Amino acid sequence: MMFYRYVAVQYASMGMDGEYVSPEFPNPTIELRKYDTFQQTPKGYWIGDKSFPRLTRKWVSATSKKRFAYPTKEEALLNFVKRTEKRIKILKRQIEFSQATLSLLNNMKL
Repeated sequence: MMFYRYVAVQYASMGMDGEYVSPEFPNPTIELRKYDTFQQTPKGYWIGDKSFPRLTRKWVSATSKKRFAYPTKEEALLNFVKRTEKRIKILKRQIEFSQATLSLLNNMKL
C-alpha cells in the first residue's frame, strides 16, 4: 500500500559566481511524494521510504482527519489545498500584526 503527500518546493539556482542563490521571483514546484508502508497496526500505518527505512519512518493514523500522508492522491491533494489555505491565513495575520507594530512605532515620539 502506498501513501501520498503533496508539497510545494522551490529549488535554488546557480548564480553567476557558481554559488547557489534563491530565485528573484517565487517559483514553486508541486511535488507528489510517495511513501511505502512498512507495517500496519490496529490504529494506523508505519510509512516511509524503503531506500532509507531508519531515517524516514513515520506513523500515520488510519482514522484521523489530519494526517501526514494519505492512501489516495485525491485525499492528499485536498489536504495540500487545506494546508496551503491555512498557511496563507496565518501569514496574512502575521503581516497585519507587523504592519500594526510598524504603525505604532512610526507614531511614537523617540
